[in-house]
Amino acid sequence: MKTTIFIMTAITILLAAIGIYQHGTGIILQGLMAGGEMLIEVMPLLAAAFILAGMIQVVVSKEMINKWLGKEAGVKGIILGGIAGALIPGGPYIFYPIAASFLLSGAEIGTVLTFVVAKNVWSLSRLPMEFALLGLEVTYVRFIVTLIFPVIVGLVANAFFGGYADKVREQIKKIQKTGEKA
Repeated sequence: MKTTIFIMTAITILLAAIGIYQHGTGIILQGLMAGGEMLIEVMPLLAAAFILAGMIQVVVSKEMINKWLGKEAGVKGIILGGIAGALIPGGPYIFYPIAASFLLSGAEIGTVLTFVVAKNVWSLSRLPMEFALLGLEVTYVRFIVTLIFPVIVGLVANAFFGGYADKVREQIKKIQKTGEKA
C-alpha cells in the first residue's frame, strides 16, 4: 500500500511540475479543486462499498460462504460468483472490496476471479448504455462472445491456483491490518 501511495504521489508531483511549466502555478489550485470535487462526489459511494464489504465479512457466515462460494460449492460457486459480478453496480471501488470480503469469508479464488471478470464483461448496469451507443446487434454479439470467459477464468484459477487461497487471505489481512504491502 505504501508503494502505491509513493508512486501515485510521484506521478502527481510530475504532473504538477509539467502543469506549472506549461500553464503557471494557478494550475495547481485547479487540479486540487477538480480532485476535491471528485472526492466529494464519490465519497458516499466509497463509504457504502466499504461498509457493505465489512458487513459481508461479519454478517454472512463462513459456513454459508463455503457452501455457496467456497470449495464445496464447486462449479455452482463459480456460476454464482459470475451472477453476483453481473448484478453488482458500480466501478472497481465497489467490487474490489466486496471481492476481498468474499475471499476473507472463505470463497475460492476461482469464484472471486469469476466475480471480478463477470463484473467487467457481463455488467448488466452497463448494458443499456452499450445498447444505446453501439446498438442491439453489437451488444448481443459482445455479450454472447464473452459469456463463457468468466467461468473459464474461474475454473482455470481453481485448477492452477486453488492452493493459494489461504496465502492470499493472509496477505489481504496483513494489508488491511497494517496498511503495508504484504
